[in-house]
Amino acid sequence: MSLLALLAFIYRRDLPLRLRGRELAYLRPAADCLRVILRKGLPMGLQMIVIAVSSLAMIGLVNAEGVHTAAAYGVTMQLWAYVQMPAMAFGAAVSAMAAQNIGAGRWDRLGRITVVAMVQVSLITAALIALFILLERPALALFLGEDSPALPIAIRIQWIATWSFLLFGITLVIFGTVRATGAVLVPLLILAIGLLPVRLGFAAGAQGWLGADALWWSFPVGTVANLALAILYYRSGAWKQARLGLSPAAPPPTPRPAQPTP
Repeated sequence: MSLLALLAFIYRRDLPLRLRGRELAYLRPAADCLRVILRKGLPMGLQMIVIAVSSLAMIGLVNAEGVHTAAAYGVTMQLWAYVQMPAMAFGAAVSAMAAQNIGAGRWDRLGRITVVAMVQVSLITAALIALFILLERPALALFLGEDSPALPIAIRIQWIATWSFLLFGITLVIFGTVRATGAVLVPLLILAIGLLPVRLGFAAGAQGWLGADALWWSFPVGTVANLALAILYYRSGAWKQARLGLSPAAPPPTPRPAQPTP
């Protein structure tokens, strides 16, 4: 129903997105476009698999600490879902803006787009983190109850790990810029390094001297590693050499305007 209503709106307003006549040929799948979508889309899909594997492994480590720690971590993840929303939104927005400017040949704008987005996502994320820390006890108590033994654990998790989402937002902005050129493999590799060997390795290896806190410190440790590698890749400029491998499509021929009769 939403799709039908959207199409009706587009055609009723005669927006530039509507297709008529010869333009309907654009709906025919193009083999070269499909190849590019698969080649660039699969690494981005693998990113979600890497995140899922890391999350499952972390849940296994958390569950080993007992039921109260598992409950505290589960509630904290619910709140983190809101804290990381600006980072994901800005990452997608920067990717779209960078791609549009690359298509227009305005490579000189990419630096400004990236820097402005870094500042904006940092301010918004910092405001959310401050709000959650200010209201952490009543917010967590909604899920756990005021007398739950898991409540102090959840508060400690918040204080140790939540600030790292500031760095997470900057990392996604950088990834959004470099992916706009079609460079998707290196961001995937950077993400995999930060989430698997760094985060999980620290969480498992540091438990002997940090205890359960090693699990929570692994989040900022992994995020710092991701950000450092992302900055190095961005500053190297290697991502500017990536290309989608598509030539721009020619617009459909438009009829010449009728000449006025003398």
